[in-house]
Amino acid sequence: MGVGAMFSFLDKLISKLPIQDRKERWKNKIDKLKTEKRKILRGECNEKESRRITAISIRINKLERLFRNVA
Repeated sequence: MGVGAMFSFLDKLISKLPIQDRKERWKNKIDKLKTEKRKILRGECNEKESRRITAISIRINKLERLFRNVA
């Protein structure tokens, strides 16, 4: 009974933790990347910023593809 009660307690504790699943993390990452991209595009872009925008776009496309494949 002691071991069962301990596992029951741990199960309840874990269920209350704000743990994100994979899709939620991908969605949040996409939102952050889009926000960063909009922030960069507000002003004039130099070479470094244009490379960053390209990297952001590639990463967004990969995450959206993963998200569609899972959904």
